Amino acid sequence: MKLISFSAQNYRSISTAYKLPLTEYTVIVGPNNEGKSNILKGLGLALALLSNSRYARYRRIPSNSYFRNRKNSHDSSNRIAEYLRYDWDRDFPINLQESKPDGLSEFTCEFELNKTELNEFKSKTEINLTTNLKVRISIGKEREVKFDFLKEGKGKASLNKKRDEISDFINKKLFLQYIPAVRTSELAINIVNNLLEVELSTLEDNIEFKKIVKAIAKLQQPIINKISTSLKDSVSGFIPDVRKISIKNEKNIGELISASCRVYVDDGIETELQLKGDGVISLTAISLLQDFSRQSSLNKDLVLLLEEPESHLHPKAIHSLKRILYEISKKSQVIITTHSPIMIERLHVTHNIVVQGGKAESAKSINQVRDSLGVVMSDNLSNAYLALLVEGKEDTALIKSWLEEKSKKIKLAIESGTLILDHLGGATNVGYKMSYYKNNLCNVVAYLDNDEAGRKGIEAAESKGILKVNEYVLASCKGMNNSEIEDLIVLSVYKEMIINGYGVNLDVSGFKNSKKQWSNRVKDVFILNGKIWSDKLENEVKLKVTSLATNLKLESLNKNKTNSIDSLVLMIENILDKQK
Repeated sequence: MKLISFSAQNYRSISTAYKLPLTEYTVIVGPNNEGKSNILKGLGLALALLSNSRYARYRRIPSNSYFRNRKNSHDSSNRIAEYLRYDWDRDFPINLQESKPDGLSEFTCEFELNKTELNEFKSKTEINLTTNLKVRISIGKEREVKFDFLKEGKGKASLNKKRDEISDFINKKLFLQYIPAVRTSELAINIVNNLLEVELSTLEDNIEFKKIVKAIAKLQQPIINKISTSLKDSVSGFIPDVRKISIKNEKNIGELISASCRVYVDDGIETELQLKGDGVISLTAISLLQDFSRQSSLNKDLVLLLEEPESHLHPKAIHSLKRILYEISKKSQVIITTHSPIMIERLHVTHNIVVQGGKAESAKSINQVRDSLGVVMSDNLSNAYLALLVEGKEDTALIKSWLEEKSKKIKLAIESGTLILDHLGGATNVGYKMSYYKNNLCNVVAYLDNDEAGRKGIEAAESKGILKVNEYVLASCKGMNNSEIEDLIVLSVYKEMIINGYGVNLDVSGFKNSKKQWSNRVKDVFILNGKIWSDKLENEVKLKVTSLATNLKLESLNKNKTNSIDSLVLMIENILDKQK
């Protein structure tokens, strides 16, 4: 069951947020104090009430906790409710309280069900649902919660007659995890408790578990050990010094599937998590969520709501964190608020929600997202959606000429300023330039020489979490261990220029048949012809060669060496196709 839209009305600073689209990875942005967190909290409140609806429906909810659906007072719902309590005096818009003393805060959630879920829904409710499932949640001054299932026509009455059955269906399908901006050690421990509880719940149908309480200890321990090892692997990805994480169950074993524990982190000295610094606690809490999404055997759809995940993190860790959130979003829904350009969804602009002036809407352009974050771009970059980085300044014009003739889509993107080309001034700068453009909310692709410098530049950027495999192409040639952009140019383009300008004929076996990269082959032939080779001469020759090739456009590209350029075209077109 997938949450595909959310609406909110009269909740805190949000007067209207209508049918906000929600995807696997959704980002909520906006200036400070405009209501980003309020949108996330409103969504969290609505989902928390829905996912525990059979215990909250049609009754006044106590102020100290919304849900008491298990004997264990440390149930995950109570932990969520701690951050999502409703207080009318605080949460209903203050400017409306006098004119609407009985006013309600209202939220609408829309769910898409797959074929299997539709069959389950029909079996549960005896209703053949042919549209998405929509439910409106209302809550007011007395904290009385009301659910209305929305549908045009006669079907609405049938849905609302089956409130109990539908609420139970949602409760069994939805699992919410809300993580506030301030991530305490208690929160991290709560996540471990959730994980333990979910994993241990698989033992409910175990006959031995039911018969002999003492056997529970033997059944629990391997699970606890497995989670401890897995959490250590997950956390050590962020904090390499961590040697071990221990989980010690402190609850009476007779409490069946309950779980309560302490978390110990060994990064040289084993101490409780709560004694570590804010950065370690924050990283641990979030990385545990990654493990939770992988390990959980609970048959529910996880919705992860996360406030400012970048808090307390170094920029390098933020890049790694985004990769983790993307990984989680492959199986679960991730919805975050952020101030960091790194966390923005750059490929699908409409997956970013902009909150400003009491309203929230799906972003219409990358510029709108930039404005909301206070990112100032120079005029020539203001419309840029994608930046292509090449090594040298002379390479920019050459690659541009090839791409424009290879693809009308790319040509139009260059003309409109949607796609810009920039040079690195050397492969070692790829990480720096990548970060610059990503921080300015551009998608980035790099095209570098397939030589030692190019490969090292790519590897360094990858190790820092700045660059992904689908963000670069190397100028590779079949049968060559090292190659560069000049290797792609047909010899006839510059043969006469080299003879006339330097008195050297490159049309020899030593140049044409060698597997060395272009600059080394040219160097060998020049030296063999009695010339002094230098970096200055190399740069001069390269500039003249690429200038000639640029003028001839696609005619200068060797038809037998187009693989890397074709790959680059495909990659760029794929990114441009995702722009909305």
